[in-house]
Amino acid sequence: MSEPFAPAVLIDPDDCRRDGCACVYDRVVTEEAIMRIVFLSLCYVLLTACSAEPVPSVNVPAGIPQDDPLFGLRCWVSPNDGSVTREQLEYILALSESGDSMCKMLLGDLYENGRSVPQDIAKAKTLYQSAADVDERAYVLLGKLAESGLDGPPDYQKARRLYLRAAAGGNSNSAEARLAKLMEEGKGGQQDLEGAMTLYLKATRASFGDEWDGIQRLLGRGVKLTAEQEQRYNKIWIGTTEGRIQSKISRVQESVSGALKPGPVGKEVTVKLEYILGSLVPRLSIVNSSNDNAVDQAVLQGFEDFRFTDGPILPQGQKTWSVQALIYVSSR
Repeated sequence: MSEPFAPAVLIDPDDCRRDGCACVYDRVVTEEAIMRIVFLSLCYVLLTACSAEPVPSVNVPAGIPQDDPLFGLRCWVSPNDGSVTREQLEYILALSESGDSMCKMLLGDLYENGRSVPQDIAKAKTLYQSAADVDERAYVLLGKLAESGLDGPPDYQKARRLYLRAAAGGNSNSAEARLAKLMEEGKGGQQDLEGAMTLYLKATRASFGDEWDGIQRLLGRGVKLTAEQEQRYNKIWIGTTEGRIQSKISRVQESVSGALKPGPVGKEVTVKLEYILGSLVPRLSIVNSSNDNAVDQAVLQGFEDFRFTDGPILPQGQKTWSVQALIYVSSR
């Protein structure tokens, strides 16, 4: 990497003297802020997800007005628990027939897997193709179908073409990840480990999951990263690690505050978690003591079960990376 791989700071003492809230600085978001982002994102989906395409008048189940802001979105979320009621199925069918691409994809999935309707691969394929005419993400479903062998022998060449088409829209991490897996395995075309690594890095958003596992497999096979790829890898790893530590801060803070009840004034402890090359167990130390040994030791014990996942790519000669976290404990 061209720039030093600097330690991170998860604290800002001047802003951390609040009633038991976790403290963050720079790249880390508090759990409260995360929930706010999730809520706002959900609101955005509710208002826009199904409004991108005008939904004409259709016969929907009784009790669901067509001016309902969830109109159309229900067909997307209704089967998440694994079951689809008759009323939900009628709703999905009605909106699919009206041209709603999201509901077409969902109905196709029901037909593909024989959920609530008889399995009919031809109908599933037709619905996916119809949805793909207006939403390139549907090509991922066609690609998966081509891979599965449900529509004849597995056709990996066709799957590659369909994933490429979905990925071309720039809005399908799933397409990039699935295409990367085929390139990694040499299915449907020439094996391309470097190309697969590029796609895995582009698709992944956190240092866990199938995409991240693909990156680790390729690193294990000796694939080298460019300087730019190393920066992206480390950015993902740091962001996920800091998020996990921030969550841990909240739990330790609550646990120690409840167990020791240090009083309304509160006590602050700054802990350093150090990643050491070759080990996922952090080296823990107190950077700033609370001047109360019981509190300090309880905080350290609270972090004893924390483990790094995989590790960052450190510059040549650098063996460690560290992060500091402030825990503010008080009796509410």
